[in-house]
Amino acid sequence: MGQQSSLYRTVEILRRLNEGKRICISNIASEFDVSIRTVRRDMALIREIFGDFASKEKECYQAYKKILLDDVLNARDLMTLANIVMLFGLVNQNSLVSGQTKALMAHAMDVYDFRTRPFEYIKNPQILKYLEHAIRYHKEIRIRYQSDKAITYANFKPYKILFLNENFYLVGENSSKGHFELRRINLIESIELKKHTFLPDASIKEFIQTIQTPWANFKQSQKHIKIRVDSHIKRFFVLKKYLPSQNIIKTFENGDILVEYYVTNYHEIEELLIKWLPDIEIISPPNLKKMLRKRLKKKLDRLQ
Repeated sequence: MGQQSSLYRTVEILRRLNEGKRICISNIASEFDVSIRTVRRDMALIREIFGDFASKEKECYQAYKKILLDDVLNARDLMTLANIVMLFGLVNQNSLVSGQTKALMAHAMDVYDFRTRPFEYIKNPQILKYLEHAIRYHKEIRIRYQSDKAITYANFKPYKILFLNENFYLVGENSSKGHFELRRINLIESIELKKHTFLPDASIKEFIQTIQTPWANFKQSQKHIKIRVDSHIKRFFVLKKYLPSQNIIKTFENGDILVEYYVTNYHEIEELLIKWLPDIEIISPPNLKKMLRKRLKKKLDRLQ
C-alpha cells in the first residue's frame, strides 16, 4: 500500500487537534492522498474512541478540550498504552507517540507496575497493516494459515482484531466454509487482498461485541451457570470479574455468595472452575458437573 497507513493518519489528526489546530477534511484528504470519505471515517473512529471533544463547522473540526492528558488517561490506561507501544515497536516513531505521551507513561510507571502472563508479540507487523486496511474497507482477503497440523488457505471476511487471553485474533467469516471463525494472527503467514468488498453481517458484529474468550461459539444459545463461592474466597470474586458476564446475585447468611455467568461454550469457564475447586460448588446446570468430572478424571489419569 503506497499511502500512509490509516493508523499514521489518524494519530496525526489527533496530534493536530490536541495542539488546538483546525482540521478540515478536504485538506487532510489532499495531504494524505486519500478520499474525503476516508477522512470522514477517520473522524468517525476518533469520535467513537474519544467521545465528543471537538466542535464541527461544516467540514472542519477544532478541539475544545485536550485528550491524552492526566485527567483523561488513568494509570492503567497509560500502562496499556505503553504495552501497545512496545508491542508494535512504535517507541522511536515520533509521529505516532508524542514526547508528552511518553512522559506521561514514564510518570505512571514510576508508581505503578502491572504484571501479567506474557502476551504474544506480533511476528509480522506487515500482516497487521493489511488486516487494518481490509477491516476498515470491508475487503475480503485470502489467507495462508499455518496450524499445528497443516498449512491451509481460506477466503475470509475480516471484521475485527481481538486481544483475548494474551493473544491476538482475527475474527470474521470464513467465506470458504461459510461460518464464523477466530484465527490466531501470528499463525497467518500471508494475506492477499481481494478486489471485491463485502457487506458486514449485523449478527456477526453484534456477536463480536459479546465475545469473552476464544472458545465462544457463534449462534449458540447462552448457557446460564450458577456457582456458590465459599465466604473465605468471595473477596476475589467481589474485587474481580473473571468474565465480563460475571454477576453476584445473592449473599447467603454464612457469607457465601451466589455468582452467575453466561457463556456459549463450557470451555469458556472450565479453567476458572478448576482453578477454584474445591472452594466453589456448581449449582447449575447439572450437565456442567458431569463434563467437569470427565475432564478432571482425564487429568488425574495423566498423572498416574
